[in-house]
Amino acid sequence: MHVNTVLREHFLESGKDLHVDANKPLLRTGEVAKYVYLIQSGAVRLCARNAEGGETSVQFFFEGDMVSSLESMVSGCPSGFDLITMEACQLRVLDRDTVLTKVQSHATMSFQLLALTQQRLADYINLYAIAIAQTPTQRYKAMLATQPDKLARIPLHILAGYLGVTPVHLSRIRRKLKSGSGS
Repeated sequence: MHVNTVLREHFLESGKDLHVDANKPLLRTGEVAKYVYLIQSGAVRLCARNAEGGETSVQFFFEGDMVSSLESMVSGCPSGFDLITMEACQLRVLDRDTVLTKVQSHATMSFQLLALTQQRLADYINLYAIAIAQTPTQRYKAMLATQPDKLARIPLHILAGYLGVTPVHLSRIRRKLKSGSGS
């Protein structure tokens, strides 16, 4: 979810620069989100863990996106998600208290945070509906058609989990599509 002008200005004015290597957690399940990140370069994924410790990515974020467990940040409740870098990231960081104070004193910021939270909810609903209505091949083809540059940056084992298939099955899907026999 791209950050609009007022939020971007606030990140630039009040945020701190942070470099994080690839495959590092920004937030773990059970922690309260204390920071909001603006991705200047790199890629981050939001993932859920099952009872056995396995994880499934539910959303991907790239340059220009603001990322946090917004639900945790706003409510102060522990997050149900991990937030992990997929690539080395250059981030602009705001702490939770700064964001919430600004939201309380600046009506436009409040509306923008609400809009971001609503967009996240819409993304989750869309993800759920698509997972029910489409096959993994259809979901992969849609991603390939709408965001091929971002798709190329997601490691295949992570993408396979996101699509609900094994890495071997994803390889078969990709091979069929390359040969022109996938539908």
